[in-house]
Amino acid sequence: MKVATTVKAMVERALMAPDDVRVLLQKDHDEALELAEKMQKATQPSRRKEILKKLKPALIAHSRAEEREVYGALLKLKKSKKSQDIGNEGFVEHSLLDELLTSLARGAATSDSWKAKAKVLHELLEHHVAEEKTEMFVDLGEHFTSAQLIAMGAKFERTKQALLKKATRKSA
Repeated sequence: MKVATTVKAMVERALMAPDDVRVLLQKDHDEALELAEKMQKATQPSRRKEILKKLKPALIAHSRAEEREVYGALLKLKKSKKSQDIGNEGFVEHSLLDELLTSLARGAATSDSWKAKAKVLHELLEHHVAEEKTEMFVDLGEHFTSAQLIAMGAKFERTKQALLKKATRKSA
């Protein structure tokens, strides 16, 4: 990552409104990273599965809402190949996370394979979050106004909450 991009990302974050989509995404990212780390480090299989039951629906709802409201907006920027690349890469990384979450949910939390998948999930999340924070957040700031980013944040939250509600009804 270039130093200029990192500095630009830091300045952008300092100026963001609390309901800017980037702030909302970062809040979710922090929570997902914390849960993934706890799951990976948990010593009891029952605790690993308990954490996964919290992480999986939250991360899936976050991913689908981000894909619809953020990546969709980036892909519509026809004059920006960089924005389209960021959106497409995000879709790919989310699909990898989905596969890992599904595999973890089906597997025995006692196996070495399960533990390895939990570690890879955490590492993939770290990479994904770092990349979004430095590349995607800056790109969003370059192409969208503050008002648009706040509106995007509201849509993101509505979509995510609807997906979480639907997931809760399904599991009940």
